[in-house]
Amino acid sequence: MYHTGTSKGTIQFQLWGVPVAIHPMSWIVLAIIGGGFGISDRDSLVQVLCFVIAGMVTLLAHEFGHALVGRSLGGGNASITIAGMGGITRHERTPSSRLNYFITVLAGPLASLLLGIVGGAILGLQLGHIGIGIQLSLTLPVNMASPEAVSLLVNSGISLTLFKLYAALFLICFWWSVFNLLPILPLDGGRLLATLLRNDRLVCIIGLVLCGLLALLSLISGSWFNFLIIGYLGWLNWQFFRARG
Repeated sequence: MYHTGTSKGTIQFQLWGVPVAIHPMSWIVLAIIGGGFGISDRDSLVQVLCFVIAGMVTLLAHEFGHALVGRSLGGGNASITIAGMGGITRHERTPSSRLNYFITVLAGPLASLLLGIVGGAILGLQLGHIGIGIQLSLTLPVNMASPEAVSLLVNSGISLTLFKLYAALFLICFWWSVFNLLPILPLDGGRLLATLLRNDRLVCIIGLVLCGLLALLSLISGSWFNFLIIGYLGWLNWQFFRARG
């Protein structure tokens, strides 16, 4: 249940009775995903730092969703490890029923989405209208340079750095959560589907087909980073499929 080993530079703390370990590689991975290789000036550095901060906050919210809900549904004490590209929440035991397990898994993405909504509401308070803030939380990540967004930035008095932090937070909270709900193991969407179907091999086949389609779309669009991520998930599904043969 608890962390069995830590590397140099690992941050450890306890919150709400849940021990947390954040490995140093997770910061590096977030920086790379946030555009770390493209840093050329102060603005691009701030952009990456905002992404790293927003990413870590969202990862913690996600894993605490799993941890706290699972604990309340019979999973016992929980621990969280943030490492590499994501986090892992471990409980003393598996929740007592399929429904409780399903709710525990779903609690992670829901916690991320809730964080995005709260962030949108806070932005809305700064803009003088909560509804506008929540609406922006869905559109700001892809329309940050639009005339409407720039006008809001100028008229609201919000700093550009804070604006970038909001954009990164909304991007990760909403769009990463949608990706995480895809029916591909070991994503939460794959775990949820496995709970419903009770046929791990079928879930792996569905995941492999979807990975193939997404990989093709990534190649067509020229997104090599996405292609590598999808390829890695496809490889994991193939390993899961073979292990269940």
